[in-house]
Amino acid sequence: MPSASTPTGPVAVAALVTPTGNPAGKATLTTVQAGVEIFVEAQGLTPGSHGLHVHANGACAPGPDPATGQIVSFGAAGGHFDPGVSHNHGQPGQPMAEVHGGDIRSLQVGPDGKASLRFISQELTVAPGRASVMGRTIVVHADPDDYVSDPAGNSGARLLCGVLGPSAPGLVKARTTLEGSQVFPEGIALDARSGAAYVGSSATGDIFRIPKGAEKAELFQAGGSPGRQGAFGMKVDEQGRLWVAGGPSGTLALVDGAGGGTLAVWKAPASRLSFLNDVVLSRGYVYITDSFNPVIYRVRNAPGGAAPLEPWLDLSNTAVRYVPNEVNMNGIVASEDGRYLLTIQMVTGQLWRIDTQTRAVAEVRIEGADLKNGDGLVLLDPTSLYVVRNASNEIARVRLDPTWSTGRIEQRLTDPRLHYPTTAAAIPGGLMVVNGQLDKQKTPPPLLPFDVVTIAPGP
Repeated sequence: MPSASTPTGPVAVAALVTPTGNPAGKATLTTVQAGVEIFVEAQGLTPGSHGLHVHANGACAPGPDPATGQIVSFGAAGGHFDPGVSHNHGQPGQPMAEVHGGDIRSLQVGPDGKASLRFISQELTVAPGRASVMGRTIVVHADPDDYVSDPAGNSGARLLCGVLGPSAPGLVKARTTLEGSQVFPEGIALDARSGAAYVGSSATGDIFRIPKGAEKAELFQAGGSPGRQGAFGMKVDEQGRLWVAGGPSGTLALVDGAGGGTLAVWKAPASRLSFLNDVVLSRGYVYITDSFNPVIYRVRNAPGGAAPLEPWLDLSNTAVRYVPNEVNMNGIVASEDGRYLLTIQMVTGQLWRIDTQTRAVAEVRIEGADLKNGDGLVLLDPTSLYVVRNASNEIARVRLDPTWSTGRIEQRLTDPRLHYPTTAAAIPGGLMVVNGQLDKQKTPPPLLPFDVVTIAPGP
């Protein structure tokens, strides 16, 4: 039966399944005063002792065994969760600097093939942090764990697996994964004609395509294509072409949405330290933010892509003050009539309105709080703006006044399955949110596989 211990924090649950997808038990990890109580029930196993561990990745699918490299059942779960970077398998309860934090006491199965285990871990957490189990997997093995042999205690094949997620219903309604250990996705663009989405890798420049409703993305164009070593903000135009900001390379690329070929490349002046971050299409133009250099670029959205890239607005002559060595202007959206642009200054949390006719710049006064860590912007309707706040693991819904002079934060959306979200795209009934995990580029490893989650924000 479930624990009678009083929860003092979040709870994670995992439905255990066999390699063929049949249900075979449940794991519940509860935050209690003494640590994390792990309660596991399983059935359909052979009598005896079975190794039990929390694994590093968040997928119960075939994949390479960390020890042999052979494709095995539940190999995609990765190796044992090792938040202390000990590189050492050992006894449960030892400090995680000495052993894998994911090493758990073995599961003892009775003659009827059933088992239950209750164990307190003082190393793991359910709440966010480096030792958090949320989004990772729990795996039951075929053999006993000897608590000595690296990397897995000689515990044999992986029999059961479950992905740990919130116990209560959350924002996330669907998930699409991206293959690769160094993807670090950043931007997303929706093709309104097909419903497909494109996602770019900040680290490699790869562009992935997500067919409507797909659970796994497909590689659309490999990184290293002309003018693009990274893929950040992106948008799809009415011709089905993809406009891609290249980030620190200071480039803007135009990609054929049908064949994947690069149609044109623009580069910011070499005399400037540029980081072309996000793009918006509006009334025949493409506007591009530069996070390092106080300028808004513009290029005409011409059929052949031959128009020049112009430094359209010098922000140093406005009220905007760029902070050196920080990410400044980031996400950008436009009003339906093309009169105004909105862009977020990530380091300060300020939202700025730009008049495209007069080029006047004014701060949008936000009631009650700032929007620091604001990355991507999604304009759902003329007065409803979503701000994706990466390091805050939050999406803030801002209600704007009709003139975009002021705004009020009316909803803060959080979920344990948001991992440093960078931006989002609106779809019917929800948002597709990119879990960039860009913080894990400096403090690896990231939680694999990388993913895009679909959330339903509610009314």
